[in-house]
Amino acid sequence: MADNLIINGVTYGAVPEIDVPNDQGGTTKFFDVSDADLDNAAKLRDGVIAFGAGGTKYTGSMSEKAAATYTPGTSDQTIAANQYLVGAQTIKGDANLVASNILKNVPIFGVTGSLALPSISQDSTTKVLTIA
Repeated sequence: MADNLIINGVTYGAVPEIDVPNDQGGTTKFFDVSDADLDNAAKLRDGVIAFGAGGTKYTGSMSEKAAATYTPGTSDQTIAANQYLVGAQTIKGDANLVASNILKNVPIFGVTGSLALPSISQDSTTKVLTIA
């Protein structure tokens, strides 16, 4: 949000920042943060400094999650909320996860199987097994 400022009786409209000369030959910037929604350090990455609407200084404390690889298994694996991902999060795939490799009508990770088991019968007289 930018405010209207009055300096020496002159109104300057919608000013988002002010650059003020400093004693080191440069300028110091002042920003309008009146509409900032920052209200706690957990919203900022660890070590980052920012100011809330009331001018309160916050130093970030959000935890960071390094790169990780997840291999599907028998239980859920959760990446917790409110973390800054500092590396790629890779969920492993498998080229063999196809319907023809999964028992018919059995769903695994969104793939429903089409593999039918062979039928086996035995002649009661000759005891010969027939696999079809």
